[in-house]
Amino acid sequence: MKKTMIYLVSAIAFIFTLAGCEEVKINENRLPDTARTFIKENFPHTKVLSAEKEREDGQKQYNVRLADGTEIEFDAKGNWKSIECEFSLLPEAALLPTISEYIAANYPGSKAYKIDKKYGGYEVEISAPSGSAPQASSSIELIFNAFGEFVRESR
Repeated sequence: MKKTMIYLVSAIAFIFTLAGCEEVKINENRLPDTARTFIKENFPHTKVLSAEKEREDGQKQYNVRLADGTEIEFDAKGNWKSIECEFSLLPEAALLPTISEYIAANYPGSKAYKIDKKYGGYEVEISAPSGSAPQASSSIELIFNAFGEFVRESR
């Protein structure tokens, strides 16, 4: 009886310890369906290396790292919030058509590799256009509103 009580108390203490953690590694199958579908459709030949569930400002979110160096942040429902492709390009599904068209028309030769959804719009990082003068930073950050309309550029 005494051993059973010790095991029970230990198990409860362990559960409370895990509940207090801000980041918990999870199996990719525990990601929301929307997140799993997004990964399968946009990175079909890339393996999920790690997935974590965390709480940030009281909000649940998921962080996923893929074998090709891509990092994706999802909200509690599995909608992407941020995508950073370290060694590849953003999937077309991540960019609104108006954003893709704007980049193609105004920055020929540039490719988008990072996007963040922000309240009211998007921040997109692109490679500097081919043939441009070398700079300290070889990327350009473009800001778009929620409709994909260009707002401003920052280098």
